[in-house]
Amino acid sequence: MKLHRIVPSLFTLSALLLPAAGMAASSSEESCRVCHKIDSKLVGPAFMDVAARYAKDKDAIAKLKRSMLQGSSGKWGAVAMPPNAGLSEAEAERFAHWIMSLNKPAAKK
Repeated sequence: MKLHRIVPSLFTLSALLLPAAGMAASSSEESCRVCHKIDSKLVGPAFMDVAARYAKDKDAIAKLKRSMLQGSSGKWGAVAMPPNAGLSEAEAERFAHWIMSLNKPAAKK
């Protein structure tokens, strides 16, 4: 039984920590967290900042997925993001959706 089903306040926390509610992050997705944090810049931008930048972009999922799979440079400063060779297309898609979900307000009780 998952804790976020038992204790409602943990649901919001789990939504911030996992790529999709109720789903564990893959080891490939966890490698993203070496350079990115939820709400503050590390090496790369915070996931919340990425979500905010792409909030009104109808192609956000595709762009984020492409950046994860192929790498990118010049979007967030001088440091390039290398491609994540271990990340599958399905994992990149799921993780991109999770990042964009950070724009949605937490469910009200």
